[in-house]
Amino acid sequence: MLPLRASILLRLTALNAGVLAVILIAFAWVGFFTLERVVRQRAATVVRESARAVAGAILVERRAAAARGEVETVRGEHEQAVLRELRVGDLDIFITDEAEQLMAARQPELAQPAVVLPTAVRTLMAQVRAQRDAGALSDSAVVVRDLVLESGPARAALLRVVPEAGDENEPALLITALRSDVDDTLLLRQVRTTILFAIPLASLVALIAGFLLARRSLAPLDAIVTRTAGITAASLDERLPVVHAHDELGRLARIINDLLARVGDAFRTQRQFVADASHELRTPIAIIRGEAEVTLRRSSRSETEYREALAVVHGESVRLSRIVDDLFLLTRVDAGDQPGRDEAMRHDAVDMPALVHDAVRSVRSLADSQRVTLEVEPESLTPTTAVRGDAMLLHRLVLNLLDNALKHAPAGSTVRVRQQRTANALHLTVADEGPGIPPAERERVFERFVHGVQRARDAETTGAGLGLAIARAIAQAHGGRIGLLDVPRGATFEVVLPLLSPAGDHS
Repeated sequence: MLPLRASILLRLTALNAGVLAVILIAFAWVGFFTLERVVRQRAATVVRESARAVAGAILVERRAAAARGEVETVRGEHEQAVLRELRVGDLDIFITDEAEQLMAARQPELAQPAVVLPTAVRTLMAQVRAQRDAGALSDSAVVVRDLVLESGPARAALLRVVPEAGDENEPALLITALRSDVDDTLLLRQVRTTILFAIPLASLVALIAGFLLARRSLAPLDAIVTRTAGITAASLDERLPVVHAHDELGRLARIINDLLARVGDAFRTQRQFVADASHELRTPIAIIRGEAEVTLRRSSRSETEYREALAVVHGESVRLSRIVDDLFLLTRVDAGDQPGRDEAMRHDAVDMPALVHDAVRSVRSLADSQRVTLEVEPESLTPTTAVRGDAMLLHRLVLNLLDNALKHAPAGSTVRVRQQRTANALHLTVADEGPGIPPAERERVFERFVHGVQRARDAETTGAGLGLAIARAIAQAHGGRIGLLDVPRGATFEVVLPLLSPAGDHS
């Protein structure tokens, strides 16, 4: 089964409407249940208290007659006046002689009571009498029951008024209070009907309002999506509008803008790299092609001329190979620790004093040919100084710094190499006594294909401008850094590499 695909707008709208519908249904159910309970309790309370009030009035009247000594006089009037049916508001109150009603219930053809009770009330009265005789009910208990009359459902309260001591001749009266439940049932039906119509209407209103609110809230997100979809490699300078900088969409827009800035910088760096590489490769290729064309243009040439042409081709091919090797080395360093790369860095314990000693020995003949003295401070070569990394790459880093220093060191000057160990890092400095680097160019010298200040004798042997870029990339790949120190004369490059801790990790 395919998953349902819906936009965030539709999901938010449906979720909002669904949650509101559930809340309304739960609230309506609880409210209707509470209302129904209150209505029924009120009806029971009304009939119960009405029966008690009538019974209390009868007892008060009997006591007053007894106090005046008019019991016999009042009794005849009482028998004619008390046994009657009253209508008070929505209540029907029956005051009847219990014995008379029981006789009428047992022999309806022989006895006709003064007050005729509904059939359902007489049946209830007989049941209550049986419970009293069985001892399940006391004589003063008020019995409230639901009945079904010809007019509909009703609530009845039965209360027996027993003669007091000394009034044995008084009849036992039965107070019956009846209240119809038709009005309450109609009220509950109207409330239920209102709820059944109100919940769907409220859900529909919530659905529409939720849709409009969600659409308005997600409008900035839709603008971000549309604007981002229109950004291509040719328009990476465009930025997304940040309407509300402190909400979630504002932070998203800022993050995307930062990402676009980084991607734009990467694209520009890549384009510049390709352009610089093409420029560096174009010159030796053009020289090789020109020498070949000139050599092939004549039908015959001497051996000396062929040798000179081949020497030029060989020299330029060596330069091409050096540039290609440098580019390949940069690719390897950029790969770093990425898994799956065949040329990823190694992670071995490298003895830096020994590595620096080998690098200095490799360039000593070149320094002697340029009449430059290489000086390594012996007290700084601590035998226990080691870092974790790739020995070949670290050797290339030191060679590039020495080669750069020799290119700019004048004849008769000194290139000094020094190592210092701090608590958790190795500081390697290479200083020359050349013309130095202007402050404005100190960061650019680490960019790829950027040539520093050249001496006149290097005009024909200048490199591709990748030495310092490779050195910085190697230092960063080993968790270190490289920079220029502010010195009054010449240029001093400092490399800081984390030391290997006794546990085998970087300190």
